Amino acid sequence: MARLAAVRLTPAARTRVAQILGIPDIEEAVANGLAEASIWADHTKAGSNTASWHYIDLALEDRKSDMGKRCENDNCAPARLRLFASQLAAKTTAEETRWNDLDALRFLVHLTGDIHQPLHAASNADQGGNCERLDPPVRQAKTLHTLWDGEIVNSMGESNKTLAANLDREIASWSGKRQQALAAGNPNDWAWESHLLAVKFIYKRLHMPKQPVEFPAVCSAAPAEIIARTWRIPPGYVEAMQSVVRLQLEKAALRLARLLNESL
Repeated sequence: MARLAAVRLTPAARTRVAQILGIPDIEEAVANGLAEASIWADHTKAGSNTASWHYIDLALEDRKSDMGKRCENDNCAPARLRLFASQLAAKTTAEETRWNDLDALRFLVHLTGDIHQPLHAASNADQGGNCERLDPPVRQAKTLHTLWDGEIVNSMGESNKTLAANLDREIASWSGKRQQALAAGNPNDWAWESHLLAVKFIYKRLHMPKQPVEFPAVCSAAPAEIIARTWRIPPGYVEAMQSVVRLQLEKAALRLARLLNESL
């Protein structure tokens, strides 16, 4: 996703990204730099108390208008995307905020990817699929969340660079009008779109029983109907979901590029 966004930056945005990352202002260097920057937020979330910034827990019965109450004190992905984009646009400094521009850029890249993973925008009293144990595991995925958090991508059998190149060709084949339409919207729109995908392609398609509106801090506190059994992914499901994941990656790339172009 980061590589796809990098090649769609304006010259001015690319130059600023290169300056922030401290790398040469060359397309390949910026693509590699953004890809490397995209993983930083996961490595720092435990020590920085920012784990809640990586998702927004929306209950299955929530409406889009409920997003505000699911994001107290701006501790959710959509709010943090807006704040970090605003920081980069205003060119605030480390003296004015806890986070410098390098941090803001790294969060922006990572959280844009996160909010396009459907289970980062939905919860059925199950921590966004983390509480459903899969038996048998699907490749390396032992929970529903980890299946969607990487193993569907891994099932495509492509390296990161090969996948990026293939997705890049798909995007390039679209009309400019379609690319603009997919890049449109704001972080709340993108989170709600991901939520609807989770409801349709995960909870309903896998026949997950709907739970009360609860947000357990640990899976041991999740409803018994969720944790008292294991879940089996039906044959063909992973392959069927690959197209959904591919499109989410493409939309995330177009939207990240737009955020960076507008902010920088």
